[in-house]
Amino acid sequence: MNQILMIETKKKVKNKKERRNSGPIEIKNIIRFFAIALIIFGLVIIGHSTYAIYVDAKGNSTENLAQINISRENDTLIVDVQSEIIIDKFKYNWNNSEQKSIPEESKSFQEEIVLPNDNSVLTIVLEDETGRAVTYTKEIILDGVDIAKPTIEVEQKSTGVLIRAIDDIKIDYLIYRIDEGEEIRVDKNNEDDKTIEYVVNGIERGEHILYISAYDANGNVEEVEQEVKVSSDRPTIKNMSIDQENAKIIIEASDVDGLRSIEVNLNGAVYTMNDVNRTEATFSLDIQEGKNTISIKLTNVNGLTAEGATEFDYAR
Repeated sequence: MNQILMIETKKKVKNKKERRNSGPIEIKNIIRFFAIALIIFGLVIIGHSTYAIYVDAKGNSTENLAQINISRENDTLIVDVQSEIIIDKFKYNWNNSEQKSIPEESKSFQEEIVLPNDNSVLTIVLEDETGRAVTYTKEIILDGVDIAKPTIEVEQKSTGVLIRAIDDIKIDYLIYRIDEGEEIRVDKNNEDDKTIEYVVNGIERGEHILYISAYDANGNVEEVEQEVKVSSDRPTIKNMSIDQENAKIIIEASDVDGLRSIEVNLNGAVYTMNDVNRTEATFSLDIQEGKNTISIKLTNVNGLTAEGATEFDYAR
């Protein structure tokens, strides 16, 4: 009996010791867990701080700045940008005018900027992906600089077209081609000429695309692309008849490519029909008792005309 009591007492003592020893072990584990967690959190914070410092340092760096090259074409500046870092935005303004912003997302690009009328300072700001904004300025002097492009006029002729290139100061030469044909250069006749006129003949009948470039003495260039219709056929008056009962003259006109306009002078009264745009047209006009005089002018879509005049008597 005493033995049994002794054993049970030992077991109780042992259990009490185990409970006493387990307390500090659990606390140590908890402390170790929080310590590790704090270290990891600290590393994360340090990592974010390091990245922020890197971006800030990169943003204030003067290394790897974008290269800008500016050239002029007529009244426009061509700004060529080359960068080792992606440019997010291209911004510019003249003097103190409102700034214009253009998204880019590229390392290499070109932008066109129209020149002002007077001397001015151009400011360009490039914002790159690092958050850096770099400003470039350039004074543009326009005194005595010819930035105006020549003008080009195209006039339809019977079997071709007349090209007229005009400049306000001094024309230099023009170049033209028809469809996919060869380019033909036409130079001015005299040193101080402001105009070049040249008739292109021998164009095949039908529709064509005419490409023209005109250059002035200061390198300004104008380019046009125009559709032309070539035909040697002139419009015709197919028939004229008198409606005795209704006191009218009936006129029938036609053109193989299409009538553009009809002008009639009947006894001094002028009647005009524009934008006819038909290959055939029939119309009637009131006539008077006795002598009548009539003249007609037809113009087709190719600019070719036909005219005629006659007198006739009318009696009911």
